[in-house]
Amino acid sequence: MITVIEVSAVSDNEGIIPFSGPPFRKALVSSLSSQDPLVARVVEMHSNKLIVTPLLRDKDYVTCGYQEEIVYPGVTYRGRVVILGEELVNPVKGWLYKKPTIKIGEVSFRVSGYSVTQKDVREFIQEKPCKNFRIRFKTPTCFRRATTPYCSLYPRMGQIVASAMRSWNQVAPDDLKIRDYRILTVWSDLSVVETGYNLCTTKPVEIGEGRGIVGFVGWVNYKVVDHPEWHAGSHEEMTTWMNTLLTFASYIGVGYLRRAGFGVISYEVKRS
Repeated sequence: MITVIEVSAVSDNEGIIPFSGPPFRKALVSSLSSQDPLVARVVEMHSNKLIVTPLLRDKDYVTCGYQEEIVYPGVTYRGRVVILGEELVNPVKGWLYKKPTIKIGEVSFRVSGYSVTQKDVREFIQEKPCKNFRIRFKTPTCFRRATTPYCSLYPRMGQIVASAMRSWNQVAPDDLKIRDYRILTVWSDLSVVETGYNLCTTKPVEIGEGRGIVGFVGWVNYKVVDHPEWHAGSHEEMTTWMNTLLTFASYIGVGYLRRAGFGVISYEVKRS
C-alpha cells in the first residue's frame, strides 16, 4: 500500500526560497520526530519510506535555470507527500491536520489543506506491454555511481528501472517481488533505446551542509527494440514489468535523493 497526500500551503511573507524539496522534507521529519519517542522511533526506522515532492507554484515541474524563487505573501504552493507502507500514515496526517508552518529559505508557509489517496500496489500492474513511451523528468534527476561520488546525468533505462525496483520491493507482497534485479536491468539497457529527447542540466541545487548536486530535467522518448538474446515471449513479459515499474515510479520518483523531491517523473504512453 502507498499513501499519496496532496498538500497545499500559503506563503506568509515575502522572500526568496531555494529548491524546496530538502527543506520541506526536513521540516516534516523534524516535526514528526518531536511528537513523542514512539513516533520518533517510527520515523527513524522508516525514513526511507517517506517521500516528498517540492512545493511549487502554478506548475509541477522545474526548469533548467531553477534554483531560487521570489515569493510574495498569500501565494499558494502545492506539493506531495508519498508514504510507502502504513507505519507513518497516521503521524503525517496528524501533523497536517494541525496546519503547521513550514519554513523554507526566507519564507514561512502555512499548510492550508490536504487530500489523501491510498493505492494498492496491484493497481500499478500493467496487463499489456507498451513499447513506445515518454518519461518527463520534472525535478533535478541524477543517478549515483558506485565508482565515483559524482552522479550520472544520463537517463539510462537500466538505472531508472533498477531504482524503481528497489522501491517496488519495499511495498510489494511476496508474490510480486522482483527476485532478480539483474535480468530486468540488463534487458532494459539492451532493449530500450532513446528516439528523441529534450534535456538540460540544472544549476547546482543545495541539499544541506554546504553540499549541492546537479541534475537534469526535460523529457526522453523511448522505444523497445527486440534484442536477439531474448525470445519474443520474454520481451513481452519484460516490457510489461518495465511499464509497471514506470507507472509506480510516477508516484515515488527515481534516482538519488528522490525522497527529498529529486527525480520526480511522469510516464506517458505513446501510440505505436
